Amino acid sequence: MIWLLPWEPRDDVRHRPWCTWTLIVLNVIACFVMYAGLDDEIERWVLRYGLVSGDWHWWQFLTANFMHGGWMHLIVNMLFLWVFGDDVEDALGRIGFLVVYFAGGFAGDLLYVVANDEMVPSIGASGCISAVAGAYGVLFFNRQIGMKVMLLFAPVHTIHARAFWAVLVFFGIDVALTVWHRGALLGGGGINYVAHGAGWMFGFAVAIAARIYGVMHRYHRVGNGGGWWGYWPVDLEHRARLAEVNKRKREEGGGLLRRISRRSQSHGPR
Repeated sequence: MIWLLPWEPRDDVRHRPWCTWTLIVLNVIACFVMYAGLDDEIERWVLRYGLVSGDWHWWQFLTANFMHGGWMHLIVNMLFLWVFGDDVEDALGRIGFLVVYFAGGFAGDLLYVVANDEMVPSIGASGCISAVAGAYGVLFFNRQIGMKVMLLFAPVHTIHARAFWAVLVFFGIDVALTVWHRGALLGGGGINYVAHGAGWMFGFAVAIAARIYGVMHRYHRVGNGGGWWGYWPVDLEHRARLAEVNKRKREEGGGLLRRISRRSQSHGPR
């Protein structure tokens, strides 16, 4: 099997991506629990906790995102989340990242159940991860990343491209198919490109709003944002300048005290 794996060699995030790491762990645990049973038990899990378009329940909009159709499905999704998630979380903060992840997945799932009335369960975090990847493509559109051509799990070649175009390669087809078929999943199964496409467009829209709001402007100008709110607060630059002024005053004050101390020692009693 030949497939493409995005790869970003940079590792310069300013905050530990706790949400990204936690989501990866939860998805892995859910997959272990799901596939620990027999085949008929797995089928019951899918029908109860997967998102069944013709007979859905409210909790399935959440639980379906933590289920996967096999270990390969899980591994590929978690690799994508690992590559794109930490940077998006770094820029948007934990709150913004979780909104993109879960709301993007919900947007894809909602379009899926509205446009499809067949009893076909949908499982996987692909819609959530598509939203994160779409946000990455806009937030870091000019960043150079690699796309590794994989033969099973062995890389055979690497293609370098700007982040926006690399993301468009992976998810542009999903968007086109979603629009072309008006959200209907043809064939009664397979890859849920409807959830992918809606998630990608959601992440794209949030990232555009973030750029308009100045998030990336502050990201590039301010050394350190907030872990929870990232670079959304508009007063980050003001606080950074104030902290620099206070630091300079402390340094100048310390230097003055040292000079006074040296002078008093040199003019002391003999």
